[in-house]
Amino acid sequence: MARRVRLGGLVLSAPAVLLAAATLAVLVSVFAWSSPSAVAAALASKEALYAIWLSVSTALAVAILAVLLGIPVAYAMARGLLPGGKALETLLLIPFGMPPVAVGAALLIFFTNTGPGSLLDRLLRVVFTPRGLVVAQFFVVYPIALRVLKSSFASVDPRYEAVARTLGYTRLQTLIHVSLPLARRGVLSALLLSFTRALGEFGASVTLAGATRLRTETLPIAIYLSISGGELDLAVALMAVSVLVAGASVATMLVLEEV
Repeated sequence: MARRVRLGGLVLSAPAVLLAAATLAVLVSVFAWSSPSAVAAALASKEALYAIWLSVSTALAVAILAVLLGIPVAYAMARGLLPGGKALETLLLIPFGMPPVAVGAALLIFFTNTGPGSLLDRLLRVVFTPRGLVVAQFFVVYPIALRVLKSSFASVDPRYEAVARTLGYTRLQTLIHVSLPLARRGVLSALLLSFTRALGEFGASVTLAGATRLRTETLPIAIYLSISGGELDLAVALMAVSVLVAGASVATMLVLEEV
């Protein structure tokens, strides 16, 4: 019996070991391709520093915005309070299933070929600007934040909320003082997942904001431009930064799940 259990454990763990080995081999190849001195020199360049700064700042802004706007919406979804029910929920989550390039193209059409969109672009200057990066990343990221937040609120026992309501709390007060603290780990996970996804966003960003060096050059766009221009040391350096930042974000998220 014990032998069967051990054999079953090996069978179940084998795919995980294979996937981990394949992932590790791919990631190690990024660091092994170029010399440390070449990578360090590339990272010290103005272009690399700008791409890192722009990526982190836009991804952080998008993650915070997606979670702040997503909390009340996801709570309403989890408690069946959303006007329009599943129809509105489906509409909100459609960007989740769209290719990022299609999301960016749809935004580009909206801001350049519709009255309201053109007015917004004249006022805010979205197309082919850093603001366009924020808009593009937000539309890709917010459905992910909604899904994580909805699951977190759905896991909160409604009886706690019912007790708060009997004590005179409004629905908003119940959300702030009862549901949100109980779902805090899910909220933090949504924030980190949104940040990581926004940091790696390429398709929608390059379509709406363009790929202008030292202007709309995030890490993915900088990697694309570097490879296209034959600047492989810079591309590898930026890929290494992406790996390290993504690894730190995922590790933090996994630690928070255990707290």
